[in-house]
Amino acid sequence: MSVNLASIGISGIFAAEAQIAAVESNISNASNPNYSVESVNLQATPSFNGAGAGVQILGTTRAEAPYLDTQINSAQSLESYNQAFSQATTLAQQILAPSSGSDLSSALQNMFNAFTNLSASPQDATVRSAAIASLSQFAQTDQSLSSGLASAANSQLLQVGTLVTQVNQASAQIAQLNQHINASQASGQSGAALEDQRDALVNQLAGLIGANADASGNITVGGVPLVSGSSALTLATTGSGSSIGLEVTLSNGALPIDATQVGGTLGGVLSGASNTLQLRSQVDDLASSIAGAMNTQASSGYGLDGSTGTNLFTVTPGDAVSVNSALTVQNLGASATAAGVPGDGSNAAALASIASEQGLISSIPDSTPGEAFSTISSNFGTLVQNATNSQQQSQATLQSLTQLKSSITGVSLNDQLTQLIQYQNLLEASGRAVQAASDITQFLVQNVT
Repeated sequence: MSVNLASIGISGIFAAEAQIAAVESNISNASNPNYSVESVNLQATPSFNGAGAGVQILGTTRAEAPYLDTQINSAQSLESYNQAFSQATTLAQQILAPSSGSDLSSALQNMFNAFTNLSASPQDATVRSAAIASLSQFAQTDQSLSSGLASAANSQLLQVGTLVTQVNQASAQIAQLNQHINASQASGQSGAALEDQRDALVNQLAGLIGANADASGNITVGGVPLVSGSSALTLATTGSGSSIGLEVTLSNGALPIDATQVGGTLGGVLSGASNTLQLRSQVDDLASSIAGAMNTQASSGYGLDGSTGTNLFTVTPGDAVSVNSALTVQNLGASATAAGVPGDGSNAAALASIASEQGLISSIPDSTPGEAFSTISSNFGTLVQNATNSQQQSQATLQSLTQLKSSITGVSLNDQLTQLIQYQNLLEASGRAVQAASDITQFLVQNVT
């Protein structure tokens, strides 16, 4: 049985050099979080007579943890969503309940207190002026709160265009990488580095929009494709402001994406803006209901000049309230009688009693105006706190999963240095085998005639 020692040694040199190159690449990328440790796959080469004929290099592969990749992308989507949602709703809560200055609750209480005072001194011009001033304070606070919430929501939605651009850029890069990876695999070359780049971009898309990917690099969001093979589809916005939406442009039309299926930062921004606008609507409905009840009561009373039918507020559905520009100290209906009997402040008392009236807000029955505002504020505060807690939990989950993956696919310098010594020894041994084969050949040539 003959053995080609030189061939075996040369194949060992090539194998050792490939393994050393992989180790050097691993060590140089040890601090790269998107790098997966690489290794060289070898296979023994049999000879025709069954003896070993050396070793064959099959290629370089990277360590993988596909199940963890899926879990990490899902956690990244949730963490990014919660972060964007928490930021948006926290800002809205600060507008709803400012740390300093008057809020709607105190303006509401001041208004009812002013009419309680007016009921005791219905003909006092100073007290009547104070009552009108309290109406203005309530209306201005409502206007400021409503416009502040609308501005906060709009500022969130301004991010959508930039985020959509980032999604399209990442999708185009993934489609290009899919093409290069397929070409590398078809030619028998390693695509490990390209796959690392693709994984990083997939994770980026998960954080941007909650995208999902399969093993071939096809990307979807809510069942709608973003990347198919080497083709990237275009994500676009529809509408504007509170009516903004998302769609994917296809060759024969457009396919809308359900906003509730969008995760990541984009989903958190859309949801945060939506909840902020919903809060604004609840506050406006509350103020409009209170203003409407006070108008009904005030218009049935009489002013000092004997006039009646004068509203306190101008109410526009879906918007903040404002004080009736025609309201004056003289026509403010504090009296319940046309004669304007001195000391008659019964209508002012009826206006003040609206503070304890229940059921003005249909969505919050069995609550007084003050209790209704407290419910709105409390419910939104709970929403913000839950968002903050969810962000912290998802962040911890993401960190834990990332650390677990790193223990599988990351680079251990100790392991790599140990392997480097082994492969250097292999290289030296293979070199000696080649030298031994050369020495044997030289001996035979010199001594066999």
